[in-house]
Formats: sequence, C-alpha cells, structure tokens
Amino acid sequence: MTAVIIIIVFAIVVYQITKKFDIDLLGLLEKNIRSFASQDGPRKNREEVHNVLRKIIITGVIGAIVIALAMGGVGCKRIGAGHVGIKVNMAGNQRGVEDYPTVVGWIFYIPFMTQVVEYPTFMQTATWTGDPRSGRQGIDDSISFNTRDQLLVSADINLSYIIMEKQVPHFYVQFRSDNLDNFTHGYLHNVAKDAFNGIGSKYTFDEINGEQKEKVLLAVKERINADLNKYGVVIQQFGLLGALRPPESVMKAITSKMEAIQRAQQAENEVREAKAQAAKAVAKAEGEAKSNHILAASISPSLIQWRQLEITQQYVNKWNGQRPMVEGSSNGMILQLPEFGQRK
Repeated sequence: MTAVIIIIVFAIVVYQITKKFDIDLLGLLEKNIRSFASQDGPRKNREEVHNVLRKIIITGVIGAIVIALAMGGVGCKRIGAGHVGIKVNMAGNQRGVEDYPTVVGWIFYIPFMTQVVEYPTFMQTATWTGDPRSGRQGIDDSISFNTRDQLLVSADINLSYIIMEKQVPHFYVQFRSDNLDNFTHGYLHNVAKDAFNGIGSKYTFDEINGEQKEKVLLAVKERINADLNKYGVVIQQFGLLGALRPPESVMKAITSKMEAIQRAQQAENEVREAKAQAAKAVAKAEGEAKSNHILAASISPSLIQWRQLEITQQYVNKWNGQRPMVEGSSNGMILQLPEFGQRK
C-alpha cells in the first residue's frame, strides 16, 4: 500500500509541477542523454545510458517524496454513500463547472495542492421559526411579508431540499462552500422571503389564511425552485408550521369574529332544537287527540253493557259462596263481608 501511495504521490507531484511551470520533462531527459553521449572519449554503450536514466528517475522520485512529505504529506479521504466530492486544485486557475469533476470513494491528494470539498446528496430539512423550541436558539428565522391589504404577516416555515449529484459542481462554483447551514439560513432564506413578498402581495390576509393558502404556498415553492434549480437545488417539501401571525390588532379582530360566529351557530342550534321540541309536542298532542277521537267513536251502548257484564263476572268469580255475617248488640249491627278471593 505504501508503494502505491508513493507512486501516486510522485505522479501527482511531477504532473502538477510540469503543468504549472510548463516543463518538458522528457525533452530535458533526452537533452541530458545526448549531452552525456557527446562527451569526449569513447561513446557509452546502451547499458550505461540506462543506468544514468535509472539514477535520474530514482533521484526524482526521492526528491518528490521528500518535498511532498515536507510540505504536508499525502491526503486520503473516503467519500461515502449519500455524498459526492469535488477536487479543487489550489494552485490552478479553475473557474468553470467543467473544471470540477465529481468524485466518490477513496481519494488521494496532496493537501497543499488540492482540496476535497464534500456535499451530501440526501434530503436536507430546515425550520424557519421564531420559536426557540423548534428553531435556532436566540434567532428569529420566521418569514415576514406584506399582503395585498397592507398587513405585515409572519409565518413559520418547514421545508426540505436536495442537491442533485450531477449539479454539485454548479453549486460549488456559485457558493464556494460546503457549509449548508449558511446556505439554508442565508441565501435560501432570502430567496424564500422574496418569493413570499412577490406572491403574498397579490392576496389579502383572509385569502391566504383561508381557501387560497395551498395555492399561495405552491406558487412560492415554484418560484424558489425556478431560482435554485440552476445550482442543482430542488425544494421537495414546503409548508407552514402552525398558523399565520398577523398584527396583534388583527388577531383580536379575528378572535372576536370567531367568537361571534360561534355564538351565532349556538343560537341557530338552539332555535333548531326548540323547533324540534315544539314539533315533537305537537305531534304527540295530535296523536293523543286522534287516539281519543278514535276511542270515543268506538264507544257504544252495547260496548258499555258488555263491559258491565265483564266486571260483574269478575266479582262472581271472586265470591267464596258465603252469605254476609251479622253481629248485633244494643249499640247497633255489624255486617261482616267476606274478602274477595277468600275461600275455605
């Protein structure tokens, strides 16, 4: 492994030096060989020439290793899954996207000549709020914008985005940093605020807080993506975290309005309940009257006589066959009647 690293270091050092200073290494070697071969005395054979070349190469390798180790050694970094890296030549003049090819896996480089910038390509989430429990401590990241009816409204936002792997060089060329926290709460936050001011000024507060809310959020998301797509950033999710916050005076008016609506709804419910109870009572009275009318119409002399006979028969069935017993005295007479149902 060490030998492989040495070879890589040598190749990188030689390539960078020859490219930076426009050195024709092969030409120099050929020139030295010709000069050696043209010296006074007998011409050297090929074996001697090869020995000279071998010494030059070994000397160059040792020198390159010494220089590399003295100035920072060899860097080794692994770009894991869900990430992509960019190799930046610190001694070069890279300017365009094509100068920053993306790399993954193990990367060897010389720290004093090359920098590796790494970016995640998985989903990034952020919350812009003034609530320290769910946002950044001591920082109000909520977005404020003006509506069409000139109300300053504050909104807490929850969003997620990704950086497209193939577009990472575009992102680096634009922002020159791998600090996504600064990007999220800096440039991206400003773009979202501009989008809210542009879209929100077309609607009243009641519209944004009501039936037009989803339409407004979708329009804001599309405007943000239109600005960021050229840098490889795509907003995946964008929504409100809680309710919109208008000025205090408007909040009081909204609260009063809601209370009035609730009282009106309660009164309507009470009216409907009273009507239902009245209708129920009327229906019950009508039913009883109709029932009584039908009962009265059904009564006839024959029916009354039959009921009298029915009652007399009940008494006969309950008599035990005894006659009334009489006890007498000077004060009067007591008549003892048997109880119904008593039998001996």
